[in-house]
Amino acid sequence: MKKLMGIFLLVSVFTGGWLLNSCKKDNPPDSRDQYVGKYQVTETITCYGPCATCFSEKDTVIVVNYGLTDSTLSILGRDVHLDSSGFYFSYHYGLTMRNDSIWSYFMNGGLGCGRYEDYVGVRISEQP
Repeated sequence: MKKLMGIFLLVSVFTGGWLLNSCKKDNPPDSRDQYVGKYQVTETITCYGPCATCFSEKDTVIVVNYGLTDSTLSILGRDVHLDSSGFYFSYHYGLTMRNDSIWSYFMNGGLGCGRYEDYVGVRISEQP
């Protein structure tokens, strides 16, 4: 009888463990994972208007990280929500992220003069 109870207990533990593990729900992947990381970009700044004339271009690295909410990304000091095609737009700012590439465009300044900031590049690391 003890042997039978031992076998029953052993089978119950293994079966119960399998049943418990099979009922666990995996967390769905975070859609932002495909964008988070470091990007090697060319930063181009061009001034416009009579205030000043300027132009600069340099290679740099920018970081894209998880944003303040469960659906946003933090990039270049902004918290953005990309649509399903990897696009974000707000007043004077646009961002496209696709296939490990990034394009960011920002226009700042007032009436008559200001500057355009462009960042174009590729992801070099999945770690921020």
